[in-house]
Amino acid sequence: MKEFYLLRHEDVHNNSGTGVVAEGTIFDSGMCAMTWLSTHPTVTVFDKIVTVKELHGHDGKTEVVVEGKHDKFEECKKIARAYTTARKKELKAAKKH
Repeated sequence: MKEFYLLRHEDVHNNSGTGVVAEGTIFDSGMCAMTWLSTHPTVTVFDKIVTVKELHGHDGKTEVVVEGKHDKFEECKKIARAYTTARKKELKAAKKH
């Protein structure tokens, strides 16, 4: 399995913003699962990584950054981990109130 991230340079629909906006896994079968890094995350399953690029690449405005195949992978991973850590703390704090 390999991890991947969506690195958005331009938000063509004004929905998800820019930067690292989603993270996912490519399974050994080639199928992928992806979740948005947002306040209302969803998980979507795709038949292959090419489909993710076709649907979310927006003619190069969003890069699919795959583990072992892209020099920005580690940077994207750090950003995604920081986001999910902060989001978990936010949710935990909200449960206390």
